[in-house]
Amino acid sequence: MDCFQWLKGIILHKDAIKLSITLWWVWRFRNNMLFTAEPWTISVVRRKVTLSMVENNVYNAKRCLGDESTRWRPPEHPWVKLNTDGSWLTGSYAMGMGGAIRDWTGMWRGGFSRGTLHGDALRAELLALEDGLTCCWEGGFRKVRCECDCLGAAMLFQERSMDRDYLHNHYDVIRRIKRLLARDWVVYVSHIPREINSVAHTLANWGVRNIGSNVFWRSPPEFVLLQLGKDSMS
Repeated sequence: MDCFQWLKGIILHKDAIKLSITLWWVWRFRNNMLFTAEPWTISVVRRKVTLSMVENNVYNAKRCLGDESTRWRPPEHPWVKLNTDGSWLTGSYAMGMGGAIRDWTGMWRGGFSRGTLHGDALRAELLALEDGLTCCWEGGFRKVRCECDCLGAAMLFQERSMDRDYLHNHYDVIRRIKRLLARDWVVYVSHIPREINSVAHTLANWGVRNIGSNVFWRSPPEFVLLQLGKDSMS
């Protein structure tokens, strides 16, 4: 066996982390013997190795939990998932709305992009939600999990009552969305981190750069394939 194969075998071994931690503390043990007046005992080194292994396991567990929370997930059968996003340009007050509908296998079932003027960031998010729900209803989907990365927009629809909606600046859009939600179907609206919403974000950015556009994407456009690929890997 040559040196490369030997080293590769060590690196890929299931106990490689344990070996690395042990070697680290053996090296520290050697330095302690040479440079301090109170050298460690073997039991001290063994304890430090054990503690480091525990810390490493805790770190890996937390990292796995973090990975799970920052990945796009398809819905369960027979639901579809609607991801929406709004984009807004401060100087021109231009708004872009975008969204994608995917089924329980992650397959594309439709998407949209739209660009218009005279709005703000929250209005763009609400209009994107309205456009997406309309696409789902017209597409015949009756079990929809809707996700957006705007907490303010998502919170507006946790309560379906319309009693105080008239006080909101965007009462007109909120009222239309709640009327959509009141139809004979099941829709859940929830908030997600922005990094999980990259497909809808890209579609909304296309809309804000193409004012006057109103496109329904029956198949995914080329400019969103990279984001779709990342989602499919999850």
